[in-house]
Amino acid sequence: MLLEILSEHGELAGREVAKQFKAETGKTISYGTLYTTLRRLKEQGWVSTRDDEDEDGRVRFFSLDPRGKAGLNFARKYQAAASGLQWKPRFA
Repeated sequence: MLLEILSEHGELAGREVAKQFKAETGKTISYGTLYTTLRRLKEQGWVSTRDDEDEDGRVRFFSLDPRGKAGLNFARKYQAAASGLQWKPRFA
């Protein structure tokens, strides 16, 4: 779901990812879970980060890397096959 959010919204700050997660799933995600998961995705080369500052202090932005796009497309293809739907790639 986090990869899906980044693919649809582009670069987002961590708190914006959490807001989108709640808006799309109706569930909250703790910042600990969110940042741990995004750190692991970064370590695997699926997302990239950019640090910046705003009036509240430090902000970390996340965006989907090409490897993350490929992984997301694979997951979509797998899900479509499992549900009997025809898959259409969203990224070239």
